[in-house]
Amino acid sequence: MAASRARVVALALRAGWLMLASFVFATWRIGEAGNLRVWAPQVAIAAVLGALSLPNWELTLRRGSGDLLLLLGVITIGSAMSIMATVPAFASFVLIGYFGVVALMAALAHWIVPLVTALVLVATNVIAQTAFGTTPSPEDIVVPAITLVVVGIATAAITNELRREIRNGIRRQRELEARERDLERLYEVSRTLAAGDSLTRVLPELVGKIATYLKAEVGVVLLHDPTRSALEVVSPIWAAGHTLDVAGYLLPLRRRGNIEQTFVSGQARRFSQTDGKHSNHLLTELGVQHAVAVPLKVEHRTMGVMMVADRTDGTPFTDDDLDVLASLSAPAALVLAHLGRFEEAAEAGRRMEELAQLKSDFVSVVSHELRTPLTSIIGSLDTIARPELAPTHASALSLLESARNQAGRLRQLIENLLMTSRIDNQALPQHPTEIYLEEFLRSVIDEIPGAAAQVNIRATEPATVRVDPDHLGRVLINLIQNALKYAPGSPAEIVVNVQDERVEISVVDRGPGINSEMRDKVFEPFTQLEPAATRSRSGTGLGLAIVKGLVESMGGTVRLEDTPGGGATFVVDLPARPRDLPRSPGADGTPSGYSRHPAATAWNPPST
Repeated sequence: MAASRARVVALALRAGWLMLASFVFATWRIGEAGNLRVWAPQVAIAAVLGALSLPNWELTLRRGSGDLLLLLGVITIGSAMSIMATVPAFASFVLIGYFGVVALMAALAHWIVPLVTALVLVATNVIAQTAFGTTPSPEDIVVPAITLVVVGIATAAITNELRREIRNGIRRQRELEARERDLERLYEVSRTLAAGDSLTRVLPELVGKIATYLKAEVGVVLLHDPTRSALEVVSPIWAAGHTLDVAGYLLPLRRRGNIEQTFVSGQARRFSQTDGKHSNHLLTELGVQHAVAVPLKVEHRTMGVMMVADRTDGTPFTDDDLDVLASLSAPAALVLAHLGRFEEAAEAGRRMEELAQLKSDFVSVVSHELRTPLTSIIGSLDTIARPELAPTHASALSLLESARNQAGRLRQLIENLLMTSRIDNQALPQHPTEIYLEEFLRSVIDEIPGAAAQVNIRATEPATVRVDPDHLGRVLINLIQNALKYAPGSPAEIVVNVQDERVEISVVDRGPGINSEMRDKVFEPFTQLEPAATRSRSGTGLGLAIVKGLVESMGGTVRLEDTPGGGATFVVDLPARPRDLPRSPGADGTPSGYSRHPAATAWNPPST
């Protein structure tokens, strides 16, 4: 703000010199060069402008003395112009100068200052007129005074709004700069983590980078050893730009020093060696005084502690340092956890079961970690897209809509990854419910945009199944969307067929079908048919794998058949409703004696 105000002062001084030049020119043309009331005020104005041109205004305004200096200079110039105004030929020129002075003070100071300046100018004008034998009428005083006050208020209002926008812009710029620094740090940490495949290779560089960001001399990672109920210092540690090997240093959790309390409580903290009963032998042996420590968390599990100690300038750590360490430790904890698991799996002979579990856990953890920021991103984009906030430029609107679409695709991918992980881990919750199938199918079709006009339902007889409605809904949505996507413009059909104690739900399309070479792979994860075409349709290769896993979790099977005349038919085979439920339909189409479950009529489809 001081720099901005200094530029305004510089422009105002140039305007002042131009105003003085116009006064001199008018004096010469009118022929008043010998009038003391004309040339003496002009000399005084020149002296004041010269004095105001000397200081470094940016420094002067920052010290606070600039406002007073400006006010004194303006009052002096105004008084000089008031003396000139006693000469009738200069009255109009002086009035214009008054407006410039009031506008200048409104641009540079609080809104009260231009009002005071306007009143002072009017007062000096009245005093000067009276002193030189002219008594101004009330109209000559009130009208200029009101005009000057209005100019001052209007200019002050505009200036204050501009200042507020400038302050907001500066604040936003600082926030963006802070976020940019955080992103740069996270990027460097991510690059470090991605460059290695073992803790011994990644850890020294990782801790060194984090310690460097915080200007710390020491960096240590301690991992929890549940078998010994202790925190073990991971070797090597980072100290003064060098790595230091440490073998088997343990901090038993029963001691409850600051580092141990950080792990147990899961809360980051700052502490010093002078904390008395909370001091720690590790700090003593490292020879450090001040430290900050944060827990290394993966999901809801605390796996260890990261600590940095002793700033290079000797000052204690601040809360900002604690926040930076916490933000950098989050991705480090995630990758360090998986690096540790990877090494354990390698030491155990890289068994296929452990590697599969590691992959599944990684997908689950990463997906969970991505959902929170993605939800924030989608919410922010939706807010910006509201009519009152949306950009007006067509290109900006196009970019905003593209960002919303891509965020939606990413959310769908994350949900599919989470579902695949749960299926692999056999961790799918099951809530079996008696479902009246035909009505349920119609509710599913209504949830798919444009599907009601393209999908027909054909049932041989009323059917009831006892399954999880969310799982069955996801299965049907995937199959119907595939049918509509790969056979655009062609109607699809859902056929319900009851056979003994089982129900077959067939989703039939009239598309190009699936060749025999791909039939054995179609239900495998990340399998895509005709990759180039699939990419154009935003396929991920997870949909049919999820369908197979969900159907099998409900005790059913799914198979692929050819559609007569061309196309593909996916048949979902599920157990029918229990024997004791009668088949004859009632008046409303529901089998008599059957109490329709809310899930059959008020089903909320899962997000896909």
